[in-house]
Amino acid sequence: MLSSSRIKDCHSSRSQAVDKLIDRLRAEAKANGGIGSVLKSACFIVFYIVLLWMCFGIEMDEETVEKMDPITKNVLITLDTRINDFLPILRPVIGEQRKRALQVRKQQVHAVVTNTTATVLEWGIAQLIHNPDIQSKLFDEIKTTGATTVGGFNIPIDPNLEIFFPGITEDPKIWSNPEKFNPADRFYLGKEDAHTTGVTMVKMKPFGAGTRICPGLTMATVHIHLILARMVQQIERTSYPPNSNIDFSGKFEFTVVMSNTLKARIKPMGGIR
Repeated sequence: MLSSSRIKDCHSSRSQAVDKLIDRLRAEAKANGGIGSVLKSACFIVFYIVLLWMCFGIEMDEETVEKMDPITKNVLITLDTRINDFLPILRPVIGEQRKRALQVRKQQVHAVVTNTTATVLEWGIAQLIHNPDIQSKLFDEIKTTGATTVGGFNIPIDPNLEIFFPGITEDPKIWSNPEKFNPADRFYLGKEDAHTTGVTMVKMKPFGAGTRICPGLTMATVHIHLILARMVQQIERTSYPPNSNIDFSGKFEFTVVMSNTLKARIKPMGGIR
């Protein structure tokens, strides 16, 4: 499904979905005096429509997809065995636990944590609990085998290390004018050397790197490039309220998202579809 050939096969479906996104943005702006949001939910619908076509070969309109989304989430939330259906006497005992579990699962679904991945992890952890010797062996294998030095920093045995990516992406030793948004000069004119896959060196890592790199890299970049290009071609956006500064602060959910929903003044352009 994530192969380049399969992604190319879905060109028509992808184009139609983006057309609907552009039409929706224009309609929202027209209905609200030229004011509209970037509609992250609408972008999600585009992906949903394309994925339905890629996975099942079926086409659905936007209205149907919007109706499917809450139904799918409700199924994921409630699709588990209810012991109290078989042993009613236990209902008072496990009712509160089930309520808390449903709240947790709602948060998981809202954060786009796929049920399949969670299921694999659950079974895997269950096996590790059942086989403590394997768990101990795995733990030992992922620990550092000895003290070392990386980039001038002394790394002791058994550390917990996390990569602080702003320290890479905002480092003037790695990037020229890292605080300036200038992708055309930075990348397309060859003034900066960077690969999103981290093949040569890790200067940016939006999809991870190495053996654990995101398998959806190709599909994601195709859709991001297409949607962004079409939105720039069809719609001019300016800040709202006028002359206001955009809040670039973020908050952590499943990923780091904008603290406040982005809104903009929208003006349709005369670009060619």
